[in-house]
Parts: sequence; structure tokens; C-alpha cells
Amino acid sequence: MFSKNKFYSDWDCITLGERHLPDDEYRTPFEIDRDRIIHSTAFRRLQSKTQVYVTGQSDQYRTRLTHSIEVAQIGRSMVNFLNRKSPSLSSEFHINNALVEAACLAHDLGNPPIGHQGESRLNELMDPWGGFEGNAQSLRILTDIVRGDRRGIGKGGMQPTRALLDAILKYKVVGKENSPAGAKFLYPDQEAVKTWVHEDAGLDIRSQGGESVRSIECEIMDLSDDIAYTTSDLFDGVKQSVLSADQVQNFWNTELSDVSDILRSELDEVLRGKFPMSRFVASLIGRWITSVSLKVLSDPLKPVPRYQFGLEIGETAAQELQALRKLNYALIYSSDYVKRPETAGVMILEELFIYYRDAVLGQRPVHEKLPLPRGIAETSDESIKMRHVCDWIAGMTDNFALRLQSQLRS
Repeated sequence: MFSKNKFYSDWDCITLGERHLPDDEYRTPFEIDRDRIIHSTAFRRLQSKTQVYVTGQSDQYRTRLTHSIEVAQIGRSMVNFLNRKSPSLSSEFHINNALVEAACLAHDLGNPPIGHQGESRLNELMDPWGGFEGNAQSLRILTDIVRGDRRGIGKGGMQPTRALLDAILKYKVVGKENSPAGAKFLYPDQEAVKTWVHEDAGLDIRSQGGESVRSIECEIMDLSDDIAYTTSDLFDGVKQSVLSADQVQNFWNTELSDVSDILRSELDEVLRGKFPMSRFVASLIGRWITSVSLKVLSDPLKPVPRYQFGLEIGETAAQELQALRKLNYALIYSSDYVKRPETAGVMILEELFIYYRDAVLGQRPVHEKLPLPRGIAETSDESIKMRHVCDWIAGMTDNFALRLQSQLRS
């Protein structure tokens, strides 16, 4: 399939479970990955899940869906730039665009309603049963839920390729108890998937030691995500007047005085209505993408191209990206405009979780309008029951959770 592109081998394209395809299938394995993600229920639900501004506050904000589409666009552009400009790549040895696009589209599939605060609270509520983590949940969706019936490794899910799963495996520490406080982790039952993806004992030693070990496609996806949410969260905040020019200038002067004069001047002109926000963001994304380059690693984890390269971003671009991330955290994410509806949404999520937890564990009767999630009756194992409850809660959209809460109280 990739005879003309030596960057990938048949090993990269092996799928977790057998795909039953027509004899005249015209798509590559990575194109099938992408298409199955786009046509999944989990992807469609992202249209009504909070990115930063709770859905319903305005009709212009990014949701998880529009954010994922923007990440995919940035990822494609970055791959195109690297393939055309990097001396390490060629027409016969290059990064696959469809694979990176699929990883970008899938990277937030596991995020629950009500944004990052919803994820944090669900992790706390699930603590007795292994916790909750958005990246681990994305992996679970691809391997166990999308197109599948949750019958175990290789028997459910969308039969993703090895390279795709590797591209979304940002974090490889298995078990909440093995990760530092607040760190990311995989669920205990995902050990088998991680082993299938890598089949490399060295990965466990390096990742459990805290080292970031990622394929080049994963690095591209992660940087594309950083660029997308940094610029879009700023864009939406400016459009809703969450920020003022004086407020931002004061932040630069007191908290981040070494920010570049160019970035300071550009954003000030935007906030004072002298320059369009859309053009400012387009310029930022363009110059950040064109600053990236590949570095050849001296000690790659595996003798395959996907682990022979790292991704570097130019010093100026990295400083600008970091400066705007700090500004967003200080002035947008902590603002009342974001926090108040987010806090209310988290209370809804918590109320629903407690109802399903108590109903599943036999501590309260099942509400006639809120039946238990499918699959609960198929097992007597409490941890498995609660993982299905977690799947159900995490899969909800903001609006669906609100409707269920209303029914629960009726």
C-alpha cells in the first residue's frame, strides 16, 4: 500500500482487529481511519461539547468539534510544509497527511461535557474505579466503542491502525496510581493496547520514568492542538470582549514583561479595533507553522521512521505561543464569564454521575426516565459497571446532560 512512501511499512498499517473491506477498496488504511472517525457518533457529539466557553452562551464559539477541525487543518498544513521544506523528507519518504489528520480529529473524542473542569471532576468521581482521563478515553473510544461491542482487545472499536493509535498516545503511563498528581495516564485495562502498539520493552522504562516518547505524527498533532486552542480561545475571548486593551497591556507589563514588541503591538491594535482579529490569528498560525522543522534523533526508540524524528518550533514562535497561552490562562480561563457557567455545568455532571453510580450499585432505585446504560446488566464486576457509567457520562453533550438532569429532578 505504501510502496512509494518508505516512511511507513506494513507493520504501521496493521489494524487492531480485522477490517472487512470490499475487494475494490480504494482508500489507504490511514484514510479509512480518518473516515471512520468523521462518521462516528463520538465525533458528531463534539458539536455540543464545551471547548472553553460553555455551549449556548453564544452561537459563534468554538466547540470541541470546530476545535478538532481547526487542529486537523493546522496539522495538515504543518505536514505539507515539512514534506515540502524538510531536507530529511522526499516524495518517496514523507509524513502521511491522512494519518496526521485522523489523529487530530480523534484527539478530543474522549473529552466529557463541560470542558476541562468536567474532565477534572469526572476523574475525581471515578477515583475508586481507576479514574478518568480524556486521552485514555479517546483511546478507549477508538479501540472499544466506535463501531464495536466492547468485547475486548481487537474485537470492538473501529479496528484502528497501529500508527493511528501511536499518534494519539501522548501519555503512556498506565494506571492513575503510577502517575504524578495531576498527570495524565492510561486505564489499567489499556496495557494490552499499549503493548500491541509498541511491542517494545524500552518504551515502558522510558515512559514510566517520565520521559515523553512520541511518534512524529503525535508531536505534530500535539503542537497543532496547542496552536489551535491558544489562538481560538483568544479569538473568542476578544470577540466577546472578555479582554480589554488596557487589561492586556497591564498583564504584559506586570506578568510577562519580556513579551516581544511585535506581538504586544499586534494584539494591542486588534483590541483597539485597528486590525481584524481574523487576520491577526491567520498571521500567527502561518508564521508558527513555517517555523517548525524536523530534528533527527540520536537514540530513536524504534528503528522505524516515525520514531527517528522530533519536532522543533522556532525560538520566537515558541515564545509567542507560550506568551499567549499564559495570557489566556490568566485573563480568560479564570474570568467569571468562563468560570460561572462552567461551575454550574460541573454540578450537573456530578449530579448525574451520583445518580447512575448509586443506581448501578443498588443504592437507589432506577429512575423510570433514566434507564441504566447499555451493558451494565452483562457483568457483575463493579469496576466494569462503573467504567460503563463513565463511558455514558463522558459521551454526553452539554445539552443532553442538562435534559437528563431536568428529568432526574422531575
